Amino acid sequence: MIKTVVFDLYGTLFDIDSVSAKCEKLFPGNGEKIAKAWRQKLIEYIHVRQLLHQYKAFSLVIKDSLEYVLERHEFDYSIKDINECIEAYDMLEPFNETVQVLNSIVEYDKVIFSNGNKEMIEALIDYSEVENNFKSIISLEEFSLYKPDPNSYELLHEQLNLDKNEILFISSNKWDIIGAQNFGYQTAWVNRYYSEFEHIDAKPDYEFQNLFGLKSILDSMKQ
Repeated sequence: MIKTVVFDLYGTLFDIDSVSAKCEKLFPGNGEKIAKAWRQKLIEYIHVRQLLHQYKAFSLVIKDSLEYVLERHEFDYSIKDINECIEAYDMLEPFNETVQVLNSIVEYDKVIFSNGNKEMIEALIDYSEVENNFKSIISLEEFSLYKPDPNSYELLHEQLNLDKNEILFISSNKWDIIGAQNFGYQTAWVNRYYSEFEHIDAKPDYEFQNLFGLKSILDSMKQ
């Protein structure tokens, strides 16, 4: 029986691509291009640092990856431009259904589990006015880890103090689903972009295209 729903934050509840508006303002005609390359490089840097056991605060990896993208594409930029782009992470737009779904599953404890710095996470959920929905925020910064390190999912388990079958893990990131599934959680993949899952020995228990699918699954479990 599910008691707690664990949510990844970036790309699952909040739209990472919404930073493109700030990028567009600063680099006209290139906002979407920069935002997508920035996200891809951020994930790459996190995974490389995880493999090398070279932890660095999430906010600093965001900065490193953005600077790489701007230099790689030969954009002129200032420290002010960098800071404005990074600050956009505190004002990401929730996906259209996020607030409605969070408000509708009141009988479950809800937890945020993220690579993000706790200050960044708190700033974002305060900005979007969803803070009262969550029982707790677990930031891996406290443990100098990134998902999908297997130890991160073990730490989540210790923090929640529940059986694995009492936890439903939600993410839009395939690598995050693979890590959680491998650890033994029930997982639900938010496949927002109609893509195929990885050809790897792990599959999500559930798949849906937006968070309304989560509401349907939880409702069916009660029947």
